[in-house]
Amino acid sequence: MTDQANASRLANEAFDLWQAGNLEQARVLYDEAISLADPEHFGLPMYHGQYASLLNYLGQREQATEQMEKALAAEIAQGYEEGSSPTIVARYFLADQLLRLGHLERALDTLAPSIRHAPESWLTRYQEAQVLFAMDRRADARTAAALAVKHAPTADKAEELRERLKEVFGGAG
Repeated sequence: MTDQANASRLANEAFDLWQAGNLEQARVLYDEAISLADPEHFGLPMYHGQYASLLNYLGQREQATEQMEKALAAEIAQGYEEGSSPTIVARYFLADQLLRLGHLERALDTLAPSIRHAPESWLTRYQEAQVLFAMDRRADARTAAALAVKHAPTADKAEELRERLKEVFGGAG
């Protein structure tokens, strides 16, 4: 049974508790908030995302990954199409999580719909470059990096991406 008003209240309390360092209490409230949330409520993906961040902080990486997958699924279930900003961002964070866990093929698979539907997304291409580099696919990583820089929204962002990618690639760029 959904109770969106209570779910929103609990999610806000969970966030406040997390920020105050009451991690276990925050975890319990996020669980409860998500169980009460209306699947169509715009805040549900955010609840999952915040919960994933808390779980990562607690070292519960696989559970955090599950919450990120649920955040992405909620965005899609709420009607956001592949290539839309919410799905691009959700896929970016999930792919980043998978990259950090060493699940490189899954990370690349996670990005694939964004690459197909929004090939000019600098955010997607930036993450793709990192994953491909980790897979030792250097030429493909350089191509993705060039696309990220090319499609950056501003000259400042393009420069920032160049610097970050230099750090990612190290001397192997």
